[in-house]
Amino acid sequence: MAEDDTELWHRRLGHVSYGTLNAMVKDGRIKGATMKTNVACDVCATSKQVRKSFKTSEEDAETRESSRSDVVVCSDVLGPITPASKSGFSYAVTFIMMKSRYVTVYPLRKKSDVASAFERFYQDVKTTSGTKIKVLRSDNGGEYRNETMNSFCKAKFIKQEFTVPYNPEQNGMAERMNRTLVEMTRCMLKESGLDKSYWCEALMTAADIRNILPNASNKNSSPHEMVFKKVPRIDHMRVFGAQCYAHVAKEKRKKLDDSGVRCFFLGYEKDQKAYRLLNADDGSIVISRSVTFAEHSVTKASKSRDTQVFDVIEEDESVEASLTDDEDIPAPVTEEELRTPPLRAQNSSHHGPSVRPSDTIPTRASSTPGRNGEEEWMVRPVRKKRGVVRYEQEFPSHRRGRFNLDDYEGDFDSFYCFSAEEDGEQASSYREVMKSGYKEQWLQAMKSEMKSLEEHSTWKLMDMPPGKKAVGCKWVFKIKRDPSGEIIKFKARLVAKGFTQRPGIDYNETFAPVARKESINTVLAIAAAEDLEAENVDVDTAFLYGEVEEEIYMDQPDGFEDEGSPNKKCLLQKALYGTKQAARQWNNKLSQHLVDQGFKSSAADPCVFVRVTREEYSIIVIYVDDLMIFCKTKEHIASIKNSLMEDFSIKDLGDLKYCLGIEIHRKREDGTIKMNQKAYIKRLSEKFGVENCKDMHTPADSNSKLIKMGQEEAFVPKYPYRELVGALMYIATCTRPDIAHAVGEVAKFCERYDKSHWTAAKRILKYLKTTQDLSIVFSGINKGELIGFADANWAGDLDTRRSTTGYVFFLNGSVISWNSKRQPTVATSSTEAEYMSLYSATQEAIWLRGLLKDLNYCAKNATTIFQDNQGCIALAKNPVYHSRTKHIDIKFHFLREKVASAVIALEFKPTEEMVADGFTKALPRDKHSKFITGLCMAV
Repeated sequence: MAEDDTELWHRRLGHVSYGTLNAMVKDGRIKGATMKTNVACDVCATSKQVRKSFKTSEEDAETRESSRSDVVVCSDVLGPITPASKSGFSYAVTFIMMKSRYVTVYPLRKKSDVASAFERFYQDVKTTSGTKIKVLRSDNGGEYRNETMNSFCKAKFIKQEFTVPYNPEQNGMAERMNRTLVEMTRCMLKESGLDKSYWCEALMTAADIRNILPNASNKNSSPHEMVFKKVPRIDHMRVFGAQCYAHVAKEKRKKLDDSGVRCFFLGYEKDQKAYRLLNADDGSIVISRSVTFAEHSVTKASKSRDTQVFDVIEEDESVEASLTDDEDIPAPVTEEELRTPPLRAQNSSHHGPSVRPSDTIPTRASSTPGRNGEEEWMVRPVRKKRGVVRYEQEFPSHRRGRFNLDDYEGDFDSFYCFSAEEDGEQASSYREVMKSGYKEQWLQAMKSEMKSLEEHSTWKLMDMPPGKKAVGCKWVFKIKRDPSGEIIKFKARLVAKGFTQRPGIDYNETFAPVARKESINTVLAIAAAEDLEAENVDVDTAFLYGEVEEEIYMDQPDGFEDEGSPNKKCLLQKALYGTKQAARQWNNKLSQHLVDQGFKSSAADPCVFVRVTREEYSIIVIYVDDLMIFCKTKEHIASIKNSLMEDFSIKDLGDLKYCLGIEIHRKREDGTIKMNQKAYIKRLSEKFGVENCKDMHTPADSNSKLIKMGQEEAFVPKYPYRELVGALMYIATCTRPDIAHAVGEVAKFCERYDKSHWTAAKRILKYLKTTQDLSIVFSGINKGELIGFADANWAGDLDTRRSTTGYVFFLNGSVISWNSKRQPTVATSSTEAEYMSLYSATQEAIWLRGLLKDLNYCAKNATTIFQDNQGCIALAKNPVYHSRTKHIDIKFHFLREKVASAVIALEFKPTEEMVADGFTKALPRDKHSKFITGLCMAV
């Protein structure tokens, strides 16, 4: 090791202080480096700035340390952390053994399972070190004070100690450890150039590093030495984010393929003697023990795209049991469970085979590798045979429920570093705001919110009566953007913690309706055909207009406590955001206002209001606090706005251009209104790494079908599958009927999925990226006409042999409603499948007719539904084929009644002209293009 490698070790050890580094050099733990003082590190200077600490006398410190023991554990929760990790973790809980300072970290999704995390930690400590925890010290958070935690501690004779509220210094060790880990994580991420969503990898690596660093409080012994009585090896340590090259096993590549893959170092695999790497090309996770490092490279990692597994582990795990005589060995197997918490998930169940019992887990004998040499040794011992792991495997399904923590308000004042504020993302807590680069904007937004709350007389300060329980409150921050993604407003909102309200005491009824998407489409189709004016308004602090009927007390908001009465509580007068009944009370208030102004609520959709007179035809569609107003003239719209302003504070957004995340473009010259989600699709493409993909012209492969995984196959959640499918479902239901069937297919596998399903979901996104300009067009070319198409794909589901229903409805020549859904029962013939499809379409037709009737628009004549099965039409018109149809459920014969009463008219349409065909099966490119044309969609 060259003498100038002190800086390299500083980086390898997570930007450890030079005081600690010099102590390790002096003790001979680091070979070849020199002791240095007053060394400037830009990363440390920008990432570790804190206030000057208050010093404790040496005598007090010695007295305190002599009384500490590892049977006492302190704990604290970090979070919420933004952005969430690649696996969706937003929290982390730390457990610190107070004598040794040994820290164990568990990443978490929600806060409610801290008790389960502690149970696992208790068992790990007892098994690996023989230590029996006697005291758990923490703050007063609900994650520590609950029935589950109390019961476990009582059963294990563990005493719980809690800090006095608002005195975090009483849990100073946990607070300081968290700050140390966060500073290390911040430094490592900053130097590496990795996206902040990799904080979980960096945090776990920081904990590993911290446990092998000497501690001045323990006479420069490391926590690892204190617990396991053995000096840990550090010659395998590498710089987080360093460029490296992983060897690809012969079995994993073709003859002429590269034998190595360029990666970035993430950390040390928990369950194998291998490094954990990030594939530089596709963002996949690589687990390898044969790695060549280039730690002095200045190349920084770019944002990852995908998270697919790339397995380049080449040695058989049985090799580990054959080298027990080597002198240089890592820690015993019993150490592993404690020193490396279960961040990575195993690919099999707990019943998988384990390695042969042994006092120690050996390693391959080799000399210490050079800085750029090939690594053939890793420190992590193997406990059980594990498969290749990826982000979504950080906790397997059988463990995930034990480590999900949510709902936590982060109060650790150093953790703001993980908020992507510099990337334009919103803050997540009041403390984070106070350290944010957008502090002034956020404070102004908070003051504006408080002013609005005061104007509405939202609460009055009162002494809370005995026996009452106050609900908490928190600040929620949001950056609003225009369709192009530019910031237009910083918004702060004070919300009550409604999840602490008690039913029957703090609230009763809570249901509040919102407008259906089909209703919005219907009104837009009418607006295009009748050339109605369309504008949008937003009601400021809408929920504050709703009156609270129950007696609810709330804590005073952070940053705005009353100096004269800090202990008083807020007795709510209005339904503050976050309370269970807020949405319902607001909806009742607005609905009553509109009724008083002469509007009538639709029976089909209570969020659609209409007012018809000889001179006026006005429609209002409500979606919470957004109002879309449609009238014949601008004067009528102005009149409605004026009446609203008499009772509410509204924001006039002008012509309807953007609503509910949907872009609306109107061309009065050709009488069209176009609706798309181009900006959302673009952001989604960038998020999932397909922004530069090749063009894809169909959303699904017409030559293959997806099938579910075999029951014998172990399911491991490898990909952000559900997140992607959820986003695709939102697009499919709002503006893209052309992907409805494809999305329905991938949605069936959200519980158990594999790479084939993930590939299919990404194909849909690639198709959307290719066709992002495609829009629903409302034109009014067939004014006054409501028609539908219904079809079915008999036994199309290969797993269940159930059929798929597809239908679509048009008003004035524009698509307003569509559906692609697997039928509830198995159909015994194509006629039966088509009959059930027609039944579903009839239900939708009747609802649409009711809506149009309420809107006083074109629902007088029978609604025509086209079918491509003559037998189905005959069955609907007459009770024929009794022997072959008598088993059909009575409810499906409902459509016969509607046909007989001339509500529905059935007509035959050849399959090649059946528009609904694309809702039942995947189509080849030429037919899919025809399908899009049939839906009247255009760029």
